[in-house]
Amino acid sequence: MVPMAALLVGRSVIFRLAAKGERGPRQVIEMLKNELELTMALSGCPTLMDISRSHVTTEKERLHSML
Repeated sequence: MVPMAALLVGRSVIFRLAAKGERGPRQVIEMLKNELELTMALSGCPTLMDISRSHVTTEKERLHSML
């Protein structure tokens, strides 16, 4: 099963490709990169190696915490 986030990222790349040609997907990837860098900075993770399991919440954990 493919995670929903992967499907949503792929969809935006395809839509941008159709709308703006080659430049579209480059813009989407640049936006995703910028968002990841901002999220890492706000989480106190200067590098990808600093991201640990404690920074990730699964759907099951999110639902469990709501109970």
